[in-house]
Amino acid sequence: MSTEEAVNVVVLDGITKRFGDNLALRAVTVELARGEVHALVGENGAGKSTLMKVLAGHLTADAGRLTLGGAAASTEHSGPRAGVGFVEQEGGLIRELTGAENLILAEQSGFLADRRAASARIRELGRRFGGEVDPDVPVESLAVGQRQRLEIMIVLARGAEVLILDEPTAALGIEDAALLNEIIQRFIGDGGSVFYISHKLQEVLNIADRVTVLRRGEVTGRHDSERVTVVELASEMVGQMVSTDGGRSADGAEDLISVAIGQRARATHSADHAPVCTLTGIRAEAPYVGESALTGLDLTVRAGEVVGVAGVVGSGQSTLARVLAGLHRVEAGTYVAPAGPVAYIPEHRHDDAVAVNLSVRDNVVLHCHRRPEFGRGPWFRRDRIDQHVQEILTRSRVHGGSPTIPVSGLSGGNQQKLVLGRELDEGPDLVVAHNPFRGLDVRAIQDVREAVLGACDAGAGVVMISPDLDELLQLAHRIVVLFAGRIVGEVVVGEDDLDTIGQLMGGVA
Repeated sequence: MSTEEAVNVVVLDGITKRFGDNLALRAVTVELARGEVHALVGENGAGKSTLMKVLAGHLTADAGRLTLGGAAASTEHSGPRAGVGFVEQEGGLIRELTGAENLILAEQSGFLADRRAASARIRELGRRFGGEVDPDVPVESLAVGQRQRLEIMIVLARGAEVLILDEPTAALGIEDAALLNEIIQRFIGDGGSVFYISHKLQEVLNIADRVTVLRRGEVTGRHDSERVTVVELASEMVGQMVSTDGGRSADGAEDLISVAIGQRARATHSADHAPVCTLTGIRAEAPYVGESALTGLDLTVRAGEVVGVAGVVGSGQSTLARVLAGLHRVEAGTYVAPAGPVAYIPEHRHDDAVAVNLSVRDNVVLHCHRRPEFGRGPWFRRDRIDQHVQEILTRSRVHGGSPTIPVSGLSGGNQQKLVLGRELDEGPDLVVAHNPFRGLDVRAIQDVREAVLGACDAGAGVVMISPDLDELLQLAHRIVVLFAGRIVGEVVVGEDDLDTIGQLMGGVA
């Protein structure tokens, strides 16, 4: 056994993977040491998740070598690989089952499975790693952070020594993200190892020991996290160079670098614009268990402004988003809705925005199939529909898409841009964007930012809900804070002390 293999618990050597004509991975080599957090960064479609799916046994490789725990392992293995736990971005639990039942199903324990014993194992791991969560209630009744902690405890209960986390903080608030970091530190302290996929570059530098950059299926950078900057990582991700003093290039990378380092976008708001919608004294039951109902909520959104909504996850954000989109009944109060269309970008695109097994064409046309130009008598004009779909793909910069491919064939970022393009195509008066940057790379974030600001320029009001204050500070003109279903305060970005936001999120009105 070589010294390298003695130190590294995982060696992915020369991994190549092709999907038809698309070369997703080209001879990629990455190692993971015991007790290490190794981050993988890159744009959507760079090959990060594909590489990790090869490691986890979800995909087979076309070429390359895998060493796991010092022993050779087959890259043609199909099915979950022992000792490797993969917590994917969209989650892998069956929502109608409890955590204990999900563990039993994963272990294929059969009809004689002991639910009480499975529950006890999850509880014990929760206490050990600081991720306690109730394993005896349906997963759908848990908040986002609790679901993620439960999934981590389940893969650990199955004996995972290598943990793969794909965009783990994309939907988490500050407290849940801090708790996740505590779980990771305890896990690696016990000798575990973590592959960490994220587009949040500063977060990566804070938590990872090493960083590998992927671009278009190839490695473009390898770094110790203490010896690289966010700007350098961003430039390697997007394929543009920056000057050695951290200055930006003049060849189109400036906007992408500014997104990566969290610089604020241009302001477009005029305070004189008329309201597009008003909520007064709104009461509405929560659509999910663990989510706050709205209790006496007041909010006015004006044309041409971005209103950011901050708050601890579960404070009523999902309820507010669905009320604004017209998808949830108001129990009391008055909602003066926009006169025109409402664009809705939901938090969970796979649940509420796209049908992943249907074609791009079907997903786009479901909002506009009654347009006269799309029909000829009782028949659809497929040529005109496809022309319209292609226009949206081009305008929204959806890469790798065509009207006929299933949405599942697009990367997460391109799925999000497709949803945004479809919704904005209606010329909305109001845009409700719930965590719109979830799991997006810097290029996709820039595209989404420009689309949102373009809607503002056209006179729409935007409500942007996010657990990430940095995202809100980049786009919002003012930020309102939700706590227990009520707006407890408002801050003007650039004028108020940001400590005020923290106090408001804690319920100090």
